[in-house]
Amino acid sequence: MGTFSLLGRLFGAQVDQAGESLVEALVAFDPETATQVDRDALAEKIQEVAKKFAAAKHDYDKEQNDVVVKQRQINEYLATLDVMVGQLERQEISQTMFDDFFAGIEESQAQLVQEEEEAVEAKAVKDELDDILKILTQQLSDFDRVTGKALRDVKLAETQVEKEKLKTERQAELSNLKKGLGAESTAVRKLQDIAKKAKIEAEAAKTVREITAQPVTQADKMAEMVARAKQASAPATSTISAAERVAALKAKVRS
Repeated sequence: MGTFSLLGRLFGAQVDQAGESLVEALVAFDPETATQVDRDALAEKIQEVAKKFAAAKHDYDKEQNDVVVKQRQINEYLATLDVMVGQLERQEISQTMFDDFFAGIEESQAQLVQEEEEAVEAKAVKDELDDILKILTQQLSDFDRVTGKALRDVKLAETQVEKEKLKTERQAELSNLKKGLGAESTAVRKLQDIAKKAKIEAEAAKTVREITAQPVTQADKMAEMVARAKQASAPATSTISAAERVAALKAKVRS
């Protein structure tokens, strides 16, 4: 029984083809619940057939037992009839008694045939229900196997979707980071341009300063040469070593 027909039973309404969208929505929203509804219905059907099978088996067992009892009874009657034949020959019983007993056996044999037919019919019903029960049980097993795989596939698909979403988010984040890096590189280039411009301006200022500096006069040249001459005529710094100075000092002390 499909989910579509089950919804009709569950909601007690006439579900037509337009109701398929409701089924699809239910499966899409909660596939586990949707499949559980189908499984519960199938299990309920199995339970119903199992009860009928149990009743049919009970009827068959009863009918079969009736056959056994009736056959045993007839066998006893036949054994008794053999005894009554001798009694009739010895005139220990009347012909009427013998005929009545003989008629009773024939009636029991007719009843045995009817009991056997009823047992056969009961067995057919029992076997048919048994076959249906086996089919339904196999269907339940197949249902669990198929729906189990389907649910695993759904979960796997959902996991894949989540992974793809995560990849998309990461890619977007990386793109934003790359954009940030690009902005940072632009700022660095801007600073480099400013530094280059400042360097050019400094060199230009130096050039301007050198160009606009006061020229060196003859007096300045003369003063510079006098200073150099004075420095050249200054006494040279003593080059005597520390050891020689100590020796000289000791010589003075001895004298």
